[in-house]
Amino acid sequence: MVRKAFGYALMIGAVSAVAVGCSGGDPAQAQTSQAVRNEVREALGDVPIRVDTLTASSLSGAFRSAAATALPAVVQVDVQSRMTVSSRRLPFMIPGIPQDQAPVQRGTGSGFIIDEQGHVMTNNHVIEGAERIIVRLADGREFDASVVGADPNTDVAVIRINARQGESFPVSQFGDSDALRVGDWVLALGNPLGLDFTVTAGIVSAKNRNINILRNDSNTQLEAFIQTDAAINRGNSGGPMVDLLGRVVGINTAIESGTGYFAGAGFAIPINLARKVANDLIEYGVVHRPRLGIQITEVNAADAEVYKLPRVSGAVISTPPEPGTPAAEAGLEMGDVIVSINGEEVRTVSELQAKVARMRPGDVVEVGVIRYGNRLTRRVKLGEFEQVTARQARASDEPSAEMRLGFRAMPAPPEAAALAGERGERYVAIGEVDPYGPLGGVFRVGRGDVGPIILKLNGQDVRTVADVQRIARSVKSGDVVSMVYLNPNGQPTILNYRVR
Repeated sequence: MVRKAFGYALMIGAVSAVAVGCSGGDPAQAQTSQAVRNEVREALGDVPIRVDTLTASSLSGAFRSAAATALPAVVQVDVQSRMTVSSRRLPFMIPGIPQDQAPVQRGTGSGFIIDEQGHVMTNNHVIEGAERIIVRLADGREFDASVVGADPNTDVAVIRINARQGESFPVSQFGDSDALRVGDWVLALGNPLGLDFTVTAGIVSAKNRNINILRNDSNTQLEAFIQTDAAINRGNSGGPMVDLLGRVVGINTAIESGTGYFAGAGFAIPINLARKVANDLIEYGVVHRPRLGIQITEVNAADAEVYKLPRVSGAVISTPPEPGTPAAEAGLEMGDVIVSINGEEVRTVSELQAKVARMRPGDVVEVGVIRYGNRLTRRVKLGEFEQVTARQARASDEPSAEMRLGFRAMPAPPEAAALAGERGERYVAIGEVDPYGPLGGVFRVGRGDVGPIILKLNGQDVRTVADVQRIARSVKSGDVVSMVYLNPNGQPTILNYRVR
């Protein structure tokens, strides 16, 4: 019915434009126009209908205004990474030393600037495995960027532009994805198919879609996509979906297609969920994910009959909550059908997961359930998922003082030290780079790899790991570090960066 009403709304615009342009008017035509408007009102309920907002010219003006508002903060995200090779290799080619050299892979996605500090929101799959990230703005400026954090469970990532002091950035405006209704106009912005800063238009086709594209072993993935028929193609990933006021309401993420090209259905992460994830990544480096402690399934027609539900809606607790979990402590039981969270209706599993995911561990929520026809409310104090992220895994190892600089130091092996031109001398090399640290977008050196040789840190010569650790202990968060290292051609190269 909503789709039919939407189609009629466009027809009203066309009919009204003709009627306004005619002197006298046709009574039959006017009667038809009024009948159509009445049908639209009946379909949309209390939504106000104004003929002047339905004309083609006013709709075009809304599109132009929304695009002009949103485009300046849209960015192109160019990613360079290396294909995995089986043998141990040096990331920097050393002349005269044979080794496997992994070919460079390049990819392009999209993103949008979310604050004046240059944080950019995009998809995890856009920047995953990135060795170098380059951000290009609509005004032509380009910068290297580093990864702040990423969450594979929602496919949200945050990168930060490595800007010079004094640089300013346009910032996206945010809308409310919860307020979106099926049939609302939206625009998809990004860089599809190599066509930079492209705008396409469509409507919200559905909400809270689960398309099983985010899968992991721990079963903690969360999908509650906004579906749209606005064209989304390769390269759009990470770009914003905006409403007609130019406010971001989603992150373009996926398409349903057998060819890899748009086939009528695109999917975006709701911005209300994405902002919570992004804020956690910026503040903590990880996502603090709240936990009810239940297994749930969609309600079907048989469930509605057995559990005496007024309609086929809600999420069924399908197994007994484990003792000690928040749900068990609050008295929730197997067979309870969750129909609301804090008074807001819950219709599907995805909707329930999305509402809970925007909360924080320790929050107390009111869970409305139907227990075999009886409505109950239970207050639940949310727990937290125990998960080991890449950053937490590194933290569990024996820490090294120099990791605050964004890397772990190691004695340079003889073949790498030979690059310095002084055989027999001791040198120190980068042995592992924190991919989420300030050097994550500059070097890609994993555990067991050998990175570039370091000659100086903050003007001081370094020849041993102890030298690096001594200097690292004097560096505080926010300080600028000046490093001189040997590039792949054996030339001293200076790199200045700010530690976090």
